[in-house]
Amino acid sequence: MVEILWHGRGGQGAFTAAKLLGAAYCTQDGHYALAFPSFGPERRGAPMRAFTKLSRERIGNRSALSVADFVIYLDDTLLPEDPFGELKEGGVVLVNSARRFEDPRIVSIDADGISSGILGRAIPNTVLLGALSVLSDDVQAEGILQAIRDYMPPKLHHKNFDVVKAAVGAMEGMETYGVPANAPAIRIPTLQDTRLDPMQFAQSTCFPAGHLVTKNAGWRQVRPVIDPAACTACLQCYLYCPDGTIRKTHADPVDSTQAAVFVDLDFCKGCGICKRVCKFDAIRMVPESEVE
Repeated sequence: MVEILWHGRGGQGAFTAAKLLGAAYCTQDGHYALAFPSFGPERRGAPMRAFTKLSRERIGNRSALSVADFVIYLDDTLLPEDPFGELKEGGVVLVNSARRFEDPRIVSIDADGISSGILGRAIPNTVLLGALSVLSDDVQAEGILQAIRDYMPPKLHHKNFDVVKAAVGAMEGMETYGVPANAPAIRIPTLQDTRLDPMQFAQSTCFPAGHLVTKNAGWRQVRPVIDPAACTACLQCYLYCPDGTIRKTHADPVDSTQAAVFVDLDFCKGCGICKRVCKFDAIRMVPESEVE
């Protein structure tokens, strides 16, 4: 049996990848697979795990995995100092990261960069499936493409086909499990029009708000304004902001002159989700034309 343990965050598609992997394996006769998730807080960005088991025999053991042949991290901020505690002997850790690792047991691929360039968003799951098809003799790229065809909406097929093929090409261009010393630096497409130096973010693929997008202040029509007296520090706006532009201030809870959060207006796009989730009417959406 081949066992795969997925580590990701809500919204990155780890469970989708686990299911697609099982479906890809089962495109071959006499192959069986099992995929299931394990969630903590079920919200976007929260750490979660998923599991895939692949076997030539029917699978009766439905328990979670403690060790696996492949441990896959969709977010390298989840990578522990000792990433081998969950790894079987001879196994491989596959991680979504622009970092390079000296240990040959750790394979990295810039899945966020590849998916951003093709999908327009950092969705790393199908990139890692393509990479896994190179690392494992039990997983074939054609099976992954067939699983995408069978289980994803048709409108997502062609771009995800391109994602898988790009991942396979990136992996096959590596020397063993590393990156050739003379390989050109990877530029993430969403950063090409910004002033950021790629070396500022090359060590990770998870950043505070503002690092992966251009400033939105020039076209936003409305902005959120927080009433410190009404803010109860429930942090729902902080949790639901889709771009991570709301940050905690660690304000004194008895000081009603400072709200518990503030908005990074350079990168806020004015979507108004924060206002909709605030149950205490502490946030107003104010037209930019009315802001002094």
